[in-house]
Amino acid sequence: MSSRFRLGTAASLLAIVLTVAACGGDDSTTSNAASTSSSSSGAKSEPISLALTPSSGAVCIRLTDQRGLFKKNNVSIKYVPAAPTGAAQIAQILNGQIDAGAGAYTGAITAASNNLPVVITNAQDEDYSVDGQTAFATVVGKNSGITSFKQLEGKSVAVNSLQGNWEVSLKEAIEKDGGDPSKVKLVAIPFPDQVTALKSGRVDAISTLQPFIAQMTSQGFKSIGDPQAIGFGGKTDSVVDVMFVGKKWAADHDAELKGFTAAMHEGNAWCNAHPDAVRKEIVAFTKASPDVVDATPVPKYTEKLGPTTTDDWSKLLVKYGILKKAPPKEQVQWSGAPE
Repeated sequence: MSSRFRLGTAASLLAIVLTVAACGGDDSTTSNAASTSSSSSGAKSEPISLALTPSSGAVCIRLTDQRGLFKKNNVSIKYVPAAPTGAAQIAQILNGQIDAGAGAYTGAITAASNNLPVVITNAQDEDYSVDGQTAFATVVGKNSGITSFKQLEGKSVAVNSLQGNWEVSLKEAIEKDGGDPSKVKLVAIPFPDQVTALKSGRVDAISTLQPFIAQMTSQGFKSIGDPQAIGFGGKTDSVVDVMFVGKKWAADHDAELKGFTAAMHEGNAWCNAHPDAVRKEIVAFTKASPDVVDATPVPKYTEKLGPTTTDDWSKLLVKYGILKKAPPKEQVQWSGAPE
């Protein structure tokens, strides 16, 4: 599996790069759909072209902009519709179609380890545990006898995607609980379809995230724990989603990146202190049901990667055969990335 993944990842990223390049001459859709933040008139630099996926994790960027914090730091943002995956956004970056994108930590590490010139600039949000609710959880059926990660041996578990953070964090949680991860069958099923797969008996458990966790536990399904927190030794503040840019772009726009992270530092603090405003913006941006949004904790926003997070994720990717060798942190992170 590991060899297939290493070749497959590099090949798929290359294929996406070539596909995007072939389509790169016509950017009318992006131009028509993109909007420039209100801060652009006050900034001295060119706007940062940012692919922003409608998600709760990205909401604080919008609120930071609305509060004028980018303008305060001489930065402006041009929002561009995001490609559906982090790998596709990396391809857009490499082809010069966008300046910045966001996605899973492990995807950016894998790209960098395959010598694609992208670097992580800052975190977006992190795991949490609030009033008994966690950002991530492995959920089993109402009448399941599974109560621990070790008991997943011989069972099938749905994850949103294979060979990335969902796979390695689950395997690490199983091992830390005394189980054998190699005895668990992982099935790639998108989050919205996992509930049906569990109800129908196609899988014995699912690894998912909010708001699906809250929806399912309210119906009697049971969480056996947060695999990421367990995999990271009980830490509930490990980063999953990050922003990334091209390595050359980072070198040429050091001032803009420093302004961006300074704005996000202030913006994240404001968002974390104003959950009601965040919920309102989540509904507006994602079109999610207000009832669902109100029933789940808001994300915990941060721009800080943490001093060891890149290495921690890299080691897990190597441990479970996804990468041959952990890339040096300086190859993965922008030199000014906040830790």
